[in-house]
Amino acid sequence: MTPPQVKSPHGTSEMAHVAARSPTRPFWKSQRSYILASVAGVVGLGNIWRFPYMVGQNDGGAFVAAYAICILTVGIPLSVIEASAGNLYDRGPVGLFRHILPGHGHLLGWFLIAMLVAIMSYYLVVSGWTLGYAVDAVRGTLGTFEEFTSGYNSLWYLLALSGLCLLVLLRGIRGLETTGRVLLPLLVLIVGGLAVYAQSLPGAAEARAFYFRFEADSLLQPQLWRMAASQAFYSLAIGQGMLITYGSYVPDRVNVVTSSTAVALTNATVSITAGLMVFPIVFTFGIAPNVGSELSFSAFPQVFETLSGGAFIAVAFYLLLFVAAFTSCVGGLVVILAPIRDETRLGQTKAASLAVGLTAALGVPSALSFSRCGLLVNGIPFLDFMDLATGSGVVIVAGIVGAALIAWIVPRNELFTSMNAPAIVRGRFRYSAGWMIAAARYLPLAALAMLLVQVLGT
Repeated sequence: MTPPQVKSPHGTSEMAHVAARSPTRPFWKSQRSYILASVAGVVGLGNIWRFPYMVGQNDGGAFVAAYAICILTVGIPLSVIEASAGNLYDRGPVGLFRHILPGHGHLLGWFLIAMLVAIMSYYLVVSGWTLGYAVDAVRGTLGTFEEFTSGYNSLWYLLALSGLCLLVLLRGIRGLETTGRVLLPLLVLIVGGLAVYAQSLPGAAEARAFYFRFEADSLLQPQLWRMAASQAFYSLAIGQGMLITYGSYVPDRVNVVTSSTAVALTNATVSITAGLMVFPIVFTFGIAPNVGSELSFSAFPQVFETLSGGAFIAVAFYLLLFVAAFTSCVGGLVVILAPIRDETRLGQTKAASLAVGLTAALGVPSALSFSRCGLLVNGIPFLDFMDLATGSGVVIVAGIVGAALIAWIVPRNELFTSMNAPAIVRGRFRYSAGWMIAAARYLPLAALAMLLVQVLGT
């Protein structure tokens, strides 16, 4: 890691002075490094694996439209609020909420970290599958999901992936900058290449019709908007502490609004491009669009066997999944590492080892649930139980509540200053990012209204 530098405090109030910049805290080299690391952290299986099957289960084009609207109207403002708060107080979620909610605020921060540990524990397992499938594709031994999980592959690849993540974390945030600089272009290249190739398949026209066309009435369904917002929160890592932590490493004079917007739009572009890659294959080979999460790990190995050049496409596809998963794993573990280092004053090596070890240990039951042991909870795999317990609405609630607390409690002028986004004036037109603070303040009311409409409509 390069020698640390000091960021100057943004505000002059007592609250801002509490968060005076630490002389030993590292930060991104530049705005470009911050954007690349953030994209590498948030672009992952949520885009390449989860987004397509969510589209398939939620009316195709209607979901794509709702998702795009949610990214622009909710995703970007909340991303800016979280990153700006981290930038202002120079701390991750634990330190941030301790400062703005004296007394018990740190408990909310630790709750976000605990939730992320739970999510990352099974995310590491699924990411390990992508590594295993990539290895099998290179060896030419790609089989069914049942064959892959018949032994203890899930466990071995969990441990292997955890070790790779630890190696990156030991380099500090410079490891993330390198990851984004080297792997991100490869990710974009593979996604774009496969999407272009997929348009030559016989089912491409039908896929585009499913993916982009919809009835206007379908946009009146509250359930559709809830699922689209949930996907936007999930893929942008809102409410998971990641944006706050990454924002705390932002150097002076970086425009948080333009940076967060670039990250969100890149994230959404990768998601939509992934759909253009997946659905032509789905319609060409008669796979049900709503088959769910098994698309990547069950259906595609059979599809690749029938494609011209299928062996090459399989290698590229699962390498893509692994790259996306790995960068997101590293990004999530950085968020877990930050409060451990900040709150305990452990060195980078010990803090990184503790973060990875704790998350991997919690992931062992999830790995064993898809192994010869077949560990179940209430009749379902332990991994599925963890996903249901932590991923069903918790992230979106945490994101809305956390951003609202920040927007209401942090002085508006200090939060706006930390965005470092001067107003744009073009003649009579004037644009200011201040509306994002208002959006975060009143979003809980809009969410409650939508929930009430959904309940009354059932």
